Amino acid sequence: MAEGGALGIVVLIVFIGLMLGFFFIGRRWPVSFRSLKGYEALAVELERAVESGERVHLSLGTGTVIGQESAPALAGLTILARLASSTAMSDKPVIASTSDGAMSILAQDTLASSYRKVGASTRYDYTSGRMIGPTPFSYAAAIPNLLDTEEVSVHLMSGSFGLEGALAADFGQRENAFVLAGTSDVQAQALLYATADYPLIGEEIFVGGAYLDMGQMHDASLRTQDVIRFVMIGLIMIGIFLKTIGVIH
Repeated sequence: MAEGGALGIVVLIVFIGLMLGFFFIGRRWPVSFRSLKGYEALAVELERAVESGERVHLSLGTGTVIGQESAPALAGLTILARLASSTAMSDKPVIASTSDGAMSILAQDTLASSYRKVGASTRYDYTSGRMIGPTPFSYAAAIPNLLDTEEVSVHLMSGSFGLEGALAADFGQRENAFVLAGTSDVQAQALLYATADYPLIGEEIFVGGAYLDMGQMHDASLRTQDVIRFVMIGLIMIGIFLKTIGVIH
């Protein structure tokens, strides 16, 4: 086995071990996360939308289920599960849209399982998870009609976006909707920072499960990420020091 492959397996084992450890000690060691205004505002907006009978929309982006671009959309599915349980008894339950057929099936499955968990299976409608455009810009072009016809007041974006993400966020602003948006693409993040009410920067898109109280495993995952991050920083600093004093070249 190649050295890089063996190192990857070791890192994976350590990561899983830390997650399980933090999961089991989670109740005895309460977790405390830094404040993220976007997720805090989302909780308030969800309550308002449910009370007002308005729609919540989650955009899972224009990526596919294969490759690195699937990561932010899979994180979005976690948020979708939370939204589904929160709006299950609303007059207008949450809807999710994407430009990929396979991702829309995952959205439908997430919605169906979330409704079953809260005892509201009859509320599930397969059209709540839909593919509205096969290409990035055709998808973005379909957003205004969806927001208008569904009377959306909370417009969330958690998925893979390119430059079309700025259009999708701006359309939400034009409908006077609450806009929370994040993606993994750095250039798209810069555009969303200028067009969304609450942009998610960097890894903030991947912490929705922890910040929306989706369970201790999400909390444990976030704790583990912090530990791995500090370990990597420490190793980098040690490497810089050893190179400075000439121990390594």
